[in-house]
Amino acid sequence: MIMPINKIRVLICSDAKNEADDQYAIVQALLTPKFDIVGMVAQFYHEIDATEKSYQEMIRLTKLVGQSHLFPIVRGATTALNSAQTNILSAGSELILQEMTRSDPRSLAIVCLGTLTDVALALRKFRGTAQNITIIWVGGGRYPEGSAEANLQRDLLAANLVMAAPVAVWQIPSNVYKTMLVSVAELKIKIAPYGELGRFLYQQLVDFANENNQKKSWLNSEAWVLGDSTAIGVLLAEQKGSYHEQIAPYFTVNNKYDLIVNRQQRPIRVYDRIDSRFILEDLFAKVQLFARR
Repeated sequence: MIMPINKIRVLICSDAKNEADDQYAIVQALLTPKFDIVGMVAQFYHEIDATEKSYQEMIRLTKLVGQSHLFPIVRGATTALNSAQTNILSAGSELILQEMTRSDPRSLAIVCLGTLTDVALALRKFRGTAQNITIIWVGGGRYPEGSAEANLQRDLLAANLVMAAPVAVWQIPSNVYKTMLVSVAELKIKIAPYGELGRFLYQQLVDFANENNQKKSWLNSEAWVLGDSTAIGVLLAEQKGSYHEQIAPYFTVNNKYDLIVNRQQRPIRVYDRIDSRFILEDLFAKVQLFARR
């Protein structure tokens, strides 16, 4: 294996038990030699005790890949921000702030697979330079107008705080992450047979689909969107030519993009497409190599 020359620090924020794709993204990150995972922050979603459920899922995943206790796993905020809460740090935002202010020459990537709540809280307290910090967010609606999107809608205020902050942001909006399509049959062949980890990843997806097929009209028994894996994929390789830089959006109450409010701020990177085959084949190979070990 080619040894990584410049490892990057990676901090993962995820509503890990929300659906069934976060697990694939987290495992891919944990199995990537280029990444030095410095922590994980469990996030809320629409269920009661969601942050705790995400936390327990992160613990489970690190055990499956043999990385228990190698880095901190903490609970993030349990609800969306309101204007009175923006100075109250969660354990998750404290960890983020700690890594943002750490004296380390390596770049820091904060991978956000859910809301931007804990990142927004940390940025409100951050007083350093953001030269080596990048926030990668899977969220926001379709460009150019905008549309409803879960990671945005759960905390609109946090998203606007991050977009206005002086830090690099790579946004992967819904029209892009929803192209991260994989066949369930392919997962059964390329993931399920490979050890306890592979069995878990495949079965938890099947279980989620079967438990929710009467409640979630978007479920498809033949295919799944591994949207969160796009954030890992653009860190594996930036996929130049697949993005553009633009004014950071301001999100209105109806989830639309206002491209005027932040016109004096630094631009952000917005991905227009991703190489799903590259990302999926990397995932398959890493799970299979781990099973061989």
